Amino acid sequence: MPVAVDALRKLLQDFNGRTGARMSAIVSRSGVPVAWVLPDDAQVDNFATMAATLLGALEVIYATMKVHAPSHVAVESDGGVLSIREVTGKMFFVAMTQKRSPALGKAVEELLTKAKGLLG
Repeated sequence: MPVAVDALRKLLQDFNGRTGARMSAIVSRSGVPVAWVLPDDAQVDNFATMAATLLGALEVIYATMKVHAPSHVAVESDGGVLSIREVTGKMFFVAMTQKRSPALGKAVEELLTKAKGLLG
């Protein structure tokens, strides 16, 4: 998997450069960071664990309502938009950007397609 991790990190770097994302990562459903591009002062373990916790909490909420869990999540604030998208059943993509836009949506879709190819 080391080759895939390097390729995933390159995808994330390209994504951040194209979209202006402040941080992005591929994370396991259990909260383990797989590949990431974060600011130097950010703690990747905390970021990954909290993103997985948020996704897990939403799955519980949706299960309580007896509806399918979300395949993508967007949390908006004055500080930016946190986006979470499933890559595989075991991993998800998470990014923090300034705002949502059609160009951002297209960049996320392209990243997901390439990441799925790398992860099997």
